[in-house]
Amino acid sequence: MMFDPVRICTILNEEEVEYVVVGGFAAVVRGSSLPTRDIDIVPSRSPDNLDRLGLALRRMGAQIRTDGDPVPALLDGPFLANMPLMLNLVTDFGEMDLTFVPAGRAGGYDGWRVGATQEEVSDGLTVVVAGLDDIIDSKRAANRPKDQMALPYLESLRDELRGR
Repeated sequence: MMFDPVRICTILNEEEVEYVVVGGFAAVVRGSSLPTRDIDIVPSRSPDNLDRLGLALRRMGAQIRTDGDPVPALLDGPFLANMPLMLNLVTDFGEMDLTFVPAGRAGGYDGWRVGATQEEVSDGLTVVVAGLDDIIDSKRAANRPKDQMALPYLESLRDELRGR
């Protein structure tokens, strides 16, 4: 299966889902050359938004990612509302992680939205992308080995973008 974050975001936008792109793909949009194989989003938890997200996920053929084969589930608003922190998915367009409260100080959707900006990721496709400071803070707080390895590069990129 080919990773196609543009198609994933296109479907989310078509269904009018409110979300912020975070993690590795957000860093790529911000200028990082570090590879990523999935897209992480923080969706608004409003019931109407979760219903729209569920519709978008069904359009993508989303299933729950496990160590074995993906598990089909009815990914609708009520199901998504019961997810406490995150849900790892496989879609027809690659892996996608729904992260309701990522590591770091930003918290949920509203906190991530503050430092985020609208960015064009493809011709005519604009998405809300987390700010580099929030991405760095989240990776520092998560403290996973892959995040620790990415931090020096992302901090250097941030400094370069600030003109230091």
